[in-house]
Amino acid sequence: MDALIDLSPAPPCPQNFNLAAYVLAAANNTPGKVALTVYEAGVARKYSYAQLARAVFGVATGLRQAGIAAGDRVLLRIGNTVDFPVCFLALAALDAVAMPCSIALTDREVRVLLGKTQPKAMICDPSHGLAGFDGLTLQTPQLQAFQNLPPARPILGDPNRPGYIIFTSGTSGQPRAVLHAHRAVWARRMMWTGWYELTPQDVMMHAGAFNWTYTLGTGLMDPWAIGASAVIPNTQEPAELWQIMQAEEASIFAAAPGIYRRLLQQSFVQPPRLTPRFERR
Repeated sequence: MDALIDLSPAPPCPQNFNLAAYVLAAANNTPGKVALTVYEAGVARKYSYAQLARAVFGVATGLRQAGIAAGDRVLLRIGNTVDFPVCFLALAALDAVAMPCSIALTDREVRVLLGKTQPKAMICDPSHGLAGFDGLTLQTPQLQAFQNLPPARPILGDPNRPGYIIFTSGTSGQPRAVLHAHRAVWARRMMWTGWYELTPQDVMMHAGAFNWTYTLGTGLMDPWAIGASAVIPNTQEPAELWQIMQAEEASIFAAAPGIYRRLLQQSFVQPPRLTPRFERR
């Protein structure tokens, strides 16, 4: 059997590039379209592209006024709320380097990560502060107040410059800090047709945590970069997942394989019509 391989070069990343500006470009074309639906305590909270962009670039202004500058490393200790992507993209807009970590980590585990990366600041939920951290600490209610500030202009530059850091899970040893360039989000375009068949008309639902690379890329940045809608259910209970899929008319569902096994064990009357997307390790 012959293998069909496309060896044609992918379109290059623009030389003047910013991750946040690229991901939120749909705010200029379809400002009223729903960009994100996040379920918090079972309640669906919806945000249009215009609302999301306004929040991101307003928070970028507030962060700059608070002393965050290009190149600064900032730890994010935020749960699965809209505050996470707003802060992540606001830091990218400023050319600062966001470092998301799981809120399930203990203070001791977080201090190990801090020792490795030496961040200038930390943004956290009020319940996830860290005693003894000697850098700038900002809490999410403060960031929410920044959203109405005049929008910052995203800093464009070399796409190869540092964009964000993701920590590995540490299942085979100590967690490692993996540095991603701004262009990492552009490289994901090759998966839109080769793996997802993702289109602007899709509703992408992802069942993972925001600090996870899979959720961050597949669940948020890819749908926004192409102008689709993202749904984060914040549950892994099979019955609730089915209900949310149907309520949101999800066309693509992405999750770890274990979630699919649990879903297939759940009885249902009529499953939604969607395209599953499995995690690839």
